[in-house]
Amino acid sequence: MNRVLRIFPAVIAASMLLALVGCSGSNPGSTTSGPIEDEHIASSLTEFFQKSLDAVSTSPGEREMIERAITTGQIDAADYEVAHVYFADCMAQHGFDLSFRQTAEGIYIELPLFLDDMSGEPSAREECTRAYALLEYLYRVQQANPDLLMDQRLVAVQCLKNRGFVDDGYTVEDLDQNLAEFSFPFDVFDDGPNDCLQTAGWAFFKGQDKSGVPESPDDRSGVPEDSDDVETTEE
Repeated sequence: MNRVLRIFPAVIAASMLLALVGCSGSNPGSTTSGPIEDEHIASSLTEFFQKSLDAVSTSPGEREMIERAITTGQIDAADYEVAHVYFADCMAQHGFDLSFRQTAEGIYIELPLFLDDMSGEPSAREECTRAYALLEYLYRVQQANPDLLMDQRLVAVQCLKNRGFVDDGYTVEDLDQNLAEFSFPFDVFDDGPNDCLQTAGWAFFKGQDKSGVPESPDDRSGVPEDSDDVETTEE
């Protein structure tokens, strides 16, 4: 059976972004209406960095990095690397040796971890993300959503178009339908389109078979045979 694991990344994006744009009455991840093309999360990256820094508690080191980004206009890739290495090392120290891939924009995507005992993972993750969670999120926005679009569907659609995975006529309504039906005009498990969806807030990964071995990458229909085998968790 083609078991598909669908994961929506647990980042601070949802709560923080809703707090920042709450007055607009718009839901950045909403898929119940047309695109909100005229709405942005801020007028510039530096404004967004400042609003985020004012809204979220940070560690001293993280605050220094973001303040530097406000001055220079962007988060330095070296600072993002520091944050990533800290998180990965911290999780490893708790017994969770994570694997990642990196997008063309330099964003690290965490790959699913399959262990018999994952009971300590949530508390380890909470501890390990505490130091740099905001900086990692802001870097993701900077790299994947430079236009600061409110509607994350537009972010995904723009990426898919720019990389040639869909034609110019592809719309957010098409994406909504694809997500609802779990049927896409591309292989959702291939790194390229997968990156576009993941950095916009939707991640799709293959699950494990009953033996605990990840399924063969050659056995990827993109459509789960049984909806009970699909785990969906929204932010």
